[in-house]
Amino acid sequence: MVSKQPKEVLSRRKFAATVASVSLAGIAGCFGGNGETTATPTETATATATETATPTSTPSEPADATITVGPGGSLEFDPANTAVSQGDTVEWVFDSGGHNVSGHPDAHSDVELPEGADPFASYDISGDEINHVSLDEAGTTYRHTFEVTGEYTYVCVPHAASGMIGHITVR
Repeated sequence: MVSKQPKEVLSRRKFAATVASVSLAGIAGCFGGNGETTATPTETATATATETATPTSTPSEPADATITVGPGGSLEFDPANTAVSQGDTVEWVFDSGGHNVSGHPDAHSDVELPEGADPFASYDISGDEINHVSLDEAGTTYRHTFEVTGEYTYVCVPHAASGMIGHITVR
């Protein structure tokens, strides 16, 4: 017996809508990563992003302090206040994605650094066009070694207005 049901033909309009949906989903996935990360000898970043982000050096020693970014999907750093000694390395561990770490004064008005301290961030801050809303994925780690004593205030740029602000005292 032969079926008399008409065969479904994919119209141009339906094909275009399908291609557009798949393309947008692919592009949206790109915004979940942190972009390319360049690390200096005093800091490293490790990421699993759609772009190739690789550390330039691998830390051989454990960090002197660890801060969890977005624990349980929250909009906070845990602990929010950390004290370390000059020359200590702090590691941020991303428990949830969609966040970043920024100690760059151009990123947000709440960022404060001691005089003489270099800006730091979990995303690439070299060059003239910095994307301060570049995001890291869950499982990413970022390290920075603090060489200048004083008070540091850093933020998650997209969530600073929601109170995702951290403080580090370097003695």
